[in-house]
Amino acid sequence: MDIQSKTNAKQALNSLKMEIANELGYNYNMTNDKIESNAPQGTLEGQAKNVLAGEQVGGMMSRELVQMGEQILLDQYNSKK
Repeated sequence: MDIQSKTNAKQALNSLKMEIANELGYNYNMTNDKIESNAPQGTLEGQAKNVLAGEQVGGMMSRELVQMGEQILLDQYNSKK
């Protein structure tokens, strides 16, 4: 994979991360590449909720990527029939 392809893939994943974070009511901080809850940042509660937010967004991203992969495989299989 060349550098441009890696850059494009990273941008696509960051876009997916931002979209899912927004759907779940979280913020995606592009500066530090972190998902942030709406809890006050810099507090123990904020940190705990940020961890939960990151887990939820990561889980949704995984599900979304698996669904995309499944669809690609189905399309390839169906085109060979």
